[in-house]
Amino acid sequence: MEDERLSKFQVVLNEEESKIIDEMFGEYLADSEAKDIILLNKSGELIAKSGDITSDAAVMVSALAAGVFSATNELARILGEKEFTITFHQGKETNIHISLITPNTLLAIIFDNRAPIGAIRFWAKKVGNSVKEIVKKAEKRSEGQKTPQNLGKDIENEIDNLF
Repeated sequence: MEDERLSKFQVVLNEEESKIIDEMFGEYLADSEAKDIILLNKSGELIAKSGDITSDAAVMVSALAAGVFSATNELARILGEKEFTITFHQGKETNIHISLITPNTLLAIIFDNRAPIGAIRFWAKKVGNSVKEIVKKAEKRSEGQKTPQNLGKDIENEIDNLF
């Protein structure tokens, strides 16, 4: 139930949080030899990115990664698991590792075949743990804010009260 409730709002980082995450991502990119790091919510909205990926591509990757993660968790449910917290796709040249950071937030790391999957898993866990508290703080702050979903309900209620 908490997962369902959290997915109804958009996580927005403030300027300070954004700067901290950008710095962390930059360091991790250099250390891990990954190409790109993307932070997104389960609805597929881009929260932060680092690397050479364009904003347009990062938005598309975010939407598709969230869909893949959702489908993977339906597979987990069918197999009797509560959820799978990591998804990995390997291509001929490019790979993507998607992991759950908070109940509403995912981290996608895009890398090539120079970096072994074990190293990427290590870095994904390290990056995820580093940004988790910042993301949780932003999620908590966003809980009380008006979103298109709950704003629509407020307008509906106001209209109903007029009649």
